[in-house]
Amino acid sequence: MGVEKAKQHWRNLVARYGALPVVWCVAGEANLPYYQAKGFPYDDRAQVKGWTEVTQYLRQLDPFHRPITIHPTGIGRLSARNAIDDLSLIDIDMLQTPHGEREALPPTVRTVRESYASQPVLPVINGEAAYEMLNGKIPAAWPRAMFWVCMMNGAAGHTYGANGIWQCNREGEPHGPSPTAGSPPTGYGAIPWDEAMNLPGSQQIGFGKQLLAQYPWQRFTPHPDWAAYAHAPVLRFEGAQWIWFPEGKPASDAPTERRFFRKTFVLPGGRAVEGARLRISADDKFTPYVNGELAGSGADWKAGGQFDNFARLLKPGENVIAIIGENIHSNVPANPAGMIATCEVRFAGGDAMTLHSDATWHASKAEATGWSKAGFDDSTWAKALTIGEYGAAPWGRIGAGGNEAVGPQSAGITNGVRVIYVPQNESILIRSLSAGTTYGATYFDPVTGAKTGLPPIKGDNAGGWTCPPPPGVNHDWVLILEPRA
Repeated sequence: MGVEKAKQHWRNLVARYGALPVVWCVAGEANLPYYQAKGFPYDDRAQVKGWTEVTQYLRQLDPFHRPITIHPTGIGRLSARNAIDDLSLIDIDMLQTPHGEREALPPTVRTVRESYASQPVLPVINGEAAYEMLNGKIPAAWPRAMFWVCMMNGAAGHTYGANGIWQCNREGEPHGPSPTAGSPPTGYGAIPWDEAMNLPGSQQIGFGKQLLAQYPWQRFTPHPDWAAYAHAPVLRFEGAQWIWFPEGKPASDAPTERRFFRKTFVLPGGRAVEGARLRISADDKFTPYVNGELAGSGADWKAGGQFDNFARLLKPGENVIAIIGENIHSNVPANPAGMIATCEVRFAGGDAMTLHSDATWHASKAEATGWSKAGFDDSTWAKALTIGEYGAAPWGRIGAGGNEAVGPQSAGITNGVRVIYVPQNESILIRSLSAGTTYGATYFDPVTGAKTGLPPIKGDNAGGWTCPPPPGVNHDWVLILEPRA
């Protein structure tokens, strides 16, 4: 299009819309080259130079002096500060953080914190974060989490995105190959816009907005020191082995089918169980049960899944962890399969029992009635085949680095209200409570928008208090603390 035609385009936009209370976004993916450019994608500084000239023209042209921002791409620093050569031309630092699930949380937190702390000071808004149902995969939990971690780290607002809306998909008529003719026929997914507009993530983010709007949220500042997990939130796979049903060489290729795994263990009588956690990954899908009760599911083997606080399902004597692992068809010459798991049961007093996937697990090709419950006779099942230690090929050290969990995210007003978002269903340690102050405490469910009051609390001599997760909840949660007179 070129700089001169872009200027003409902006002259038309200002003439048409400038009298309205708008915010101008000068460009999308401003530091990205054309999709079919040689070497695509890369951080294109020539594009940045051109868009900087267009932005300067817009600043001089607009008689209403509307706020200006620019949209960056997901390369390099994920901020508008990386998408323009003259920061004095923009009024808002817009971000684009990764699309994804758990693995997208750490870079999102890091990016928001960097921009919030940068000079010159600009309000920060994440303009593109984990579109719900992108590629038909991202569930509501992750757009919801992006909202909370951004707002708790100083963002001045947030943008919810859903696949199907930005593509303007229609029923039976998706956007088409995107971004190039060689892309899949449905581009980033085929969900139509009128279905996408009712995805649950938008409502859940709306609940979050309604909660924050009850307080002077514009005065909130981030306080990462206010809360931490009471226990290490992420179990490690070290010590566990990749296992599968004994057939062929599953590390190289395996049938695209489901396999069933069981591990029986015994808990001593007279020992109170304080908590229990289970971390799993399977190439490709995993569904765990504890004593016959569904604990969750997951389909991202690179990150795995962690299922917490199922202590209520355990009992003295025999217990069982049962897992469905499913290898999904993929258009590749060879399709490996494997499952890996670590379970920790914590007892009152601080000691713990740890179980790892290994050759002592039982495996089956077929599902049987009652197979996920304790007491099921699995003596006819095969011993699981061990494929390799954690870190072995073809999977490597999954969940390491950027895939680790993010801790509690806190914001509020010193000596005033505190809002603490907890990404995992874990107990948290609250810090820096004022001596002698009584606090009203409230659970907020970010999925339903429901509030549940707790008895008033006080910190200990060190200003600390341990808060358990809400009963009956198996997802992220929010705690609100308000000092009482």
